[in-house]
Amino acid sequence: MSTWGKIFTAIRGGINEAAEAAADNQSMRILDQEIRDAEQSLRRARSDLAGIMASNKSVMRRLEENRAKETKDTDSARAAISAGRTDLAQALAQRIATTRSEVQRDQEELDRLLPRQQQMLRTIQDTEARIAQMKREVENVKANESLLRAQSAIAHNQSGINTRLGSAVESLERIKKRQEITAGRIEAGAELAALENGGDLDRQLREAGIGGSSHSADDILAQLMLPKNSAEPVLLPAPAGNKD
Repeated sequence: MSTWGKIFTAIRGGINEAAEAAADNQSMRILDQEIRDAEQSLRRARSDLAGIMASNKSVMRRLEENRAKETKDTDSARAAISAGRTDLAQALAQRIATTRSEVQRDQEELDRLLPRQQQMLRTIQDTEARIAQMKREVENVKANESLLRAQSAIAHNQSGINTRLGSAVESLERIKKRQEITAGRIEAGAELAALENGGDLDRQLREAGIGGSSHSADDILAQLMLPKNSAEPVLLPAPAGNKD
């Protein structure tokens, strides 16, 4: 692949990454909005459920009242029959029939509303659980995204630190080498100075064991074994060319 082709490929890759990042950001915003919409729908559903529950309670109270009324009218009708008041018993029977019709109507309405109430309650509970789960997942995704950004920044900074440390190490090595070279030059200069003033000759004599004092144990023992006041001077050979 040519250089320009690689550049265009890199540009397309960067555009795709930027587009995916933008899409991800938009997806998070859309998801947040969908959660808010779901919560708003959930609030409306709760309000509707509260209305149904209130209506059911009203029907149940009316049922209890009508049943108590039917029981009371039934007892009164029996008492009227016992007292020979057929007219009163007939009127009470008519009212009992009306009450029973109301009880039947309310019971049918309650039988229709109670299942709906239970269904709405289950739906609301499931929706609440799903919204809570979705919120936790969104928070986890956001937290992970923040963590990844922080880790990426740390890795980038660490890379820069490593690069700077590498440069510092290279500089340190150059300084050490320069110091070694400088120390070698100083040492060479000292040796040259010693040669110029005869100091090197003294060093060579000491290395040859000529002159100076010996401090080895063998030399000291040999000196102690010599008779007192005796000495064996070490004579150097006469220089060549001198005749006595």
